[in-house]
Amino acid sequence: MKFQPSHRRTAVVLFCGLILNALAGQANYSLSPYAVSLWIGGLLVAFPALRLAPQQGFNASFLLGLFLDASSPLPFGFHAFLFGVAHLIIVRVRNRFAATEPLLGLVVALITNLGMFVIITFFALSRTPGASVSGLRLLTDLAVSQIAIGLTAYWFFALQERALEIVRVGLRDEVTAAM
Repeated sequence: MKFQPSHRRTAVVLFCGLILNALAGQANYSLSPYAVSLWIGGLLVAFPALRLAPQQGFNASFLLGLFLDASSPLPFGFHAFLFGVAHLIIVRVRNRFAATEPLLGLVVALITNLGMFVIITFFALSRTPGASVSGLRLLTDLAVSQIAIGLTAYWFFALQERALEIVRVGLRDEVTAAM
């Protein structure tokens, strides 16, 4: 059975996202003695939303959200829904920018990560009555997450592009067809 190029693109981006999520999990394990954690959701959504065809990118983003839901204490489907909405918003405005520029990808990842971090934080706090959460802790987590995205975004975008080339479903045709 041979996969169509669109399915292979989705699978490759999904696989790369799972690799990044595993690395973030290891970073969170290393940072746990310092009571700091990373959230890299914006980076997982930025590349598929900016570089893939809308349906392919939505499929990859939604599936990545489902994988994050599997290990989250939030209701199942929350991350998938959030990733899907973020993807749709980015796709809606991506034609106004040079979507292939890595700097734009970094900015989109940072803004998306900020928005999703705030939404998840408020949703999680609303579900825990009497939760004593320090604003400084949340700001520290957000700052560390944004710095981590700033340091890894170019690498992650290049990893995804190279993985797509290895599987022979590069993005040269895709960028012009999606716009």
